[in-house]
Amino acid sequence: MKILSTKKANPNADTSKLEKQIDELVYKLYDLTDEEIAIIENTNNKT
Repeated sequence: MKILSTKKANPNADTSKLEKQIDELVYKLYDLTDEEIAIIENTNNKT
């Protein structure tokens, strides 16, 4: 909700810190290895 409310107030707001926190929680939830995380992050950087 914090990202959505921040973007609603300012569409140009930088929410990357919050997004990174979510990413880290998901990685932990699925018990991903560093190698798996690197694959995911490299895939996301190509878009």
